[in-house]
Amino acid sequence: MIEKKPIAFIDCDVFSKATENGNPINQPIKIGNSVVCDGYLEDKGVREDNRTTAVFTHFHDDHTWNYSNALRHCNHILMTELTYEAIKALKNLPDRPSIEKLPYNRPFQTGYGETVELIDANHVPGSCQVLVTMEETNQKILYSGDFSFPEIPTPKTDILILDGTHGTDSFDFDTDKQSVLNRIFDEVFEQIENDNPVEILANRGTMQEIMAYLHKTIDGRFIADDIPFLAESSDVNLTNAIKSFYDDVKFRELSISNNSILNDLYDEHKPYIRFARPHYGSAQQERAKIIQADVNPNFKSQGAFWTDKNGKVYACLAAHATFDNVIKYVKSVDPEKVIVDGTRVSYDVAESLANTLSKKLGIVAFAHNCKS
Repeated sequence: MIEKKPIAFIDCDVFSKATENGNPINQPIKIGNSVVCDGYLEDKGVREDNRTTAVFTHFHDDHTWNYSNALRHCNHILMTELTYEAIKALKNLPDRPSIEKLPYNRPFQTGYGETVELIDANHVPGSCQVLVTMEETNQKILYSGDFSFPEIPTPKTDILILDGTHGTDSFDFDTDKQSVLNRIFDEVFEQIENDNPVEILANRGTMQEIMAYLHKTIDGRFIADDIPFLAESSDVNLTNAIKSFYDDVKFRELSISNNSILNDLYDEHKPYIRFARPHYGSAQQERAKIIQADVNPNFKSQGAFWTDKNGKVYACLAAHATFDNVIKYVKSVDPEKVIVDGTRVSYDVAESLANTLSKKLGIVAFAHNCKS
């Protein structure tokens, strides 16, 4: 008897160095007969389940690290136009006729009995959920990707493959993004007015959102055009690729950051604003006011904007749904079964979220993390 392949699952057989504690991480999501999301299976001999359509939900590394392999093997590579521009800028890969820039909510037929739609995920510019409808049975499978809720559509589905990033109640906090952006602007404006440099640490996407906000005039105040905005070369390329997303903002030229430039600016007592990802602080960061705009569990107790004893500012601009909103998202999607992606978060978090969903919503939910 031939075992029937599941219609949606996380594949654990990618042969790569992407492992943690001996277990694979950031694994491809396989849906239907021919669709694979956020990865591809490297060929090590003959495979019975080659995929012909690859979908990439957004440009973050944990979702695109195997992009070039999908490009080599798939007949169709689907993504939004902004995701395409971002990946092209970050990975410096040539264009291919197999790449199709698919607008939100426009159906794509694979030729293998599936219809694919990309749905806004409100995570970073161009990010999407992936809805696959099996044409013969009308069965619907949704891959959430990374998402922020409630500002997104939530189609009813039979199976949901769910991002588990904020899968515990330590990430259940209230934050008003507009208020946090205003406070970041206030802090940066004050530091610049006092000729102090600023380093802003944030993940890509959130970084560009802050950058765009600092280009605005707030209550008659603005950051002068002669204040340098600096970033690593890859982040300069990314910003230039996706700045059309912020169509109401005129971006100034973003300069490439290096030690020589930062030292010269400091020696000349000239303030600047440097943007970088977390853990990519500069050698000069002790001279600057540091603002880290990434989520951490202390936001629940400290609030959405707080300063530690060393003067470092923490601002909550998390691009993922809070724990409570993850539950509400799943309830809105109303699936019969939920598979929590445990390859992009720790297994404990994924398993905790699956247990919570089963208890609170009375649905079948389990975590999959490819543990050996």
